[in-house]
Amino acid sequence: MSVDTNVKHKNLAPYRRVRLDDLRILVAKELPGMASSIRIDLGGLLGRKLLVELDE
Repeated sequence: MSVDTNVKHKNLAPYRRVRLDDLRILVAKELPGMASSIRIDLGGLLGRKLLVELDE
């Protein structure tokens, strides 16, 4: 997993955009083909923890 808050002038074509509450998450287009399910949760103090689970 990679986190980048500065996406200005970056090529985002290889990613699918997913919205979760007020977050915009970029998911690699080939990732859904590698897993049977993807779960993204927000939690922690003030929703600052991002949990991503992939099931094969």
